[in-house]
Amino acid sequence: MNEQRLLDTFLDLVRLPCPSGREAQAAAYCKDALEACGCTVTIDDAGEKIGSDTGNLYAELAGTVDGTIILTAHLDCVQPCEGVSPQIIDGVIYSDGTTVLGGDDKVGVAAIIEAVRTLVEEGGSYPTVKVIFSVQEETGCRGAANFSAAHFETGEPCFVFDDAGDVGGACLAAPYHYTFRAQFMGKASHAGVAPEEGISAIEAASLAIETMRRAGVLGAVGEYCASNIGTISGGSANNVVAPSCEVTGECRAVDVADVERVRAAMDDAMRDAAAQLGAQIDVEWELEYPGFKIAEDAPIVQMFCRAAQSAGFTPRTFMSTGGTDANQYVKLGVDPLVVSTGMTKFHSVDECLKVADLENTARLACALVRERARCS
Repeated sequence: MNEQRLLDTFLDLVRLPCPSGREAQAAAYCKDALEACGCTVTIDDAGEKIGSDTGNLYAELAGTVDGTIILTAHLDCVQPCEGVSPQIIDGVIYSDGTTVLGGDDKVGVAAIIEAVRTLVEEGGSYPTVKVIFSVQEETGCRGAANFSAAHFETGEPCFVFDDAGDVGGACLAAPYHYTFRAQFMGKASHAGVAPEEGISAIEAASLAIETMRRAGVLGAVGEYCASNIGTISGGSANNVVAPSCEVTGECRAVDVADVERVRAAMDDAMRDAAAQLGAQIDVEWELEYPGFKIAEDAPIVQMFCRAAQSAGFTPRTFMSTGGTDANQYVKLGVDPLVVSTGMTKFHSVDECLKVADLENTARLACALVRERARCS
C-alpha cells in the first residue's frame, strides 16, 4: 500500500465539491483512477431518475480466482461541503472550520481505490472485486435505491465503508426509516378583529408536537429507536390566523414493531390535534428504506472478523439507528455489512479524521478481498 498516494487521493476528493445531486466531478475522478487500474467502469442512469448530475459508479476488477466481493461507499457529502480546505495537524485531518471535511464518505472512497491499486500492484490471489460509489446517499440513499440488481448475486458479500468508530467495527443492524409530510389546514381570519373566527393551523401543529412529546415518542424513544420533527413552516402574516402549516419529520428503529408503534403514535397525535381544533389534515408517510439484522455467526460476519484480525485489528460488532446504502442493497439479495472507517464528528464543521484511520481503512479493504479469495 502506498500511504502517500492514499492521502493524496483523499485530499483530492474532499477538495472536489460534491453536495448531494452534484457528484459528477468526484465520479469522473474515481472513474479515471479505477480505469487506470484495469477496471471496467460504467455510470448508471440513477442520476436521470433522481436529479443528480451523474449516476452511481460501478466498476469491476477481474479476479485471479473464483468468487466475488462488493466494496462500496458514497460520493456525496452534506453541506457545507464546497470549498473544503483540508489541514493536517499532528496526524489528524480537519477542514478550516467553515465546511465539513467530507470524510463521510471520502475515507471509504479513497480507501477502496487504494485497495484496488494495491491488489493490482501486488498481484497474487484475489476474487473479482465489484466497486460501487453511489450518489445521493445523504438524501435517503436514493442512488442505491436505483442501483440495478443485475450487478448482484444472491448472498454475495457486500462491505459498505460508511460508519464511525475505530477501524475493526462492523454494524450488524440498521433501522427501518419512515419520513412524513403533514399539511395542517385551518381557516384564515383577522388576528386582531376576529381571531375567534379563524382556525390556526400553526396551533394545531404545535399541539400535535406537544402531544408527541408528552407521549414519549419524540427524540430518543428507546434503545435503537428515535424520532424527530425536522421542519415546520406556515402562516402568511402576523395579523392573520394561519390557514396552513406544513410539518415534516421522521422515525426510525432497528425493530420493526418499535418503528410501527412510534409511527402510529405520531400519526394519531397529528390527526387528534387537528380534530380537536377543527382543522383539516393530510399526512403522507414514506418508508425510506427497510431495516435489517445480521446474526453474529453469519458467514459475512465471520469473514469480516478473520480479515480484521489478519490486518491487526480487534473486531467488534454493534447496532445503529443510522441508515446507509446497506439498507437498500439488502433488498437486492446481497449480504451487506457496514464497517467503521474512523470518521469523527461527521456532518459538522468539526469533522476530522486521523491519517492512521484512513490508512487502516484501506488495509481492511485489502484484507477483506484477500480473505474472500481464501474462502472462495
